[in-house]
Amino acid sequence: MNAKIRRYNAVAAGARVVAAVCGLAVALRLDAYAVPVWLSAPCGFAVVSCLTAIADRMVGALASVTYACTVPGCTFSVRLRWAGPAERRRWQEASAAHPVHDIPRP
Repeated sequence: MNAKIRRYNAVAAGARVVAAVCGLAVALRLDAYAVPVWLSAPCGFAVVSCLTAIADRMVGALASVTYACTVPGCTFSVRLRWAGPAERRRWQEASAAHPVHDIPRP
């Protein structure tokens, strides 16, 4: 379990470094066209924040398990991160037997 968390942290840190390099490249590219710093810096920050958010969601999706209710139309679901086998099994059973079914009305 600890190795998975270390691997996740390493991948997330690498993705943040790549995002920072891409943001810096955009800011420097805009600077080459004589765009003022007060415009190129926010553009670079926007690229960094967007790429970081995307990378965090992708890496988070790889590190999590989702269990959903099997009743047709029910929207109940549970997402687990870093759960052990017993915790996964408990939530798998809980998602199958939850008392209230969230079925959207047309």
